[in-house]
Amino acid sequence: MNKLSVVVSSTRPQRIGGRVGSWVASQLEPDWDLTVLDLAEIDLPFLDEDAVPGSGIYTQPHTLAWKAAIDDADVIVVVTPEYNGFFPAPLKNAIDYLYAEWEGKPMGLVGYGFGGGARATTALAQLLANVKADVVGSVGLQFEADLTHTGEVTADEAKIAELAATSAKLSSARGQREVAA
Repeated sequence: MNKLSVVVSSTRPQRIGGRVGSWVASQLEPDWDLTVLDLAEIDLPFLDEDAVPGSGIYTQPHTLAWKAAIDDADVIVVVTPEYNGFFPAPLKNAIDYLYAEWEGKPMGLVGYGFGGGARATTALAQLLANVKADVVGSVGLQFEADLTHTGEVTADEAKIAELAATSAKLSSARGQREVAA
């Protein structure tokens, strides 16, 4: 079975990202061998490697563990809130830790917030393009329409179908990546 990792990017103590990430995982689980990578639990310090990530030389145990987690995933779905029109700093930091590991990696984005996380996922897609990841789709969950402020997802069938379509695109992109390799 194909391996999908859901990255929960919010690390705030009062976050709802864990609940949103669990919902995403529950929707995708039947089709994937699924792992949740919670940045609050992973707790990467701000980038502390001696060499630049583009060198591929990693020495810190936390970097090597993060690299292994990303390498293990065939595809990734990032769950991100929109904080002040952007994605959280710990997510930027986690992406910056690595470089070659992102290249060609099929990725889907699930944003949430008052505007469905659209500004955050747009900015995140730009960052991921810079590290050559393959963003295949995004889904936005809007407060009051798709989820509550406490993190209960109330998305309708149309939103669930959007997530399923992103999952199908991830599967297709993974297959294309295997053929190219």
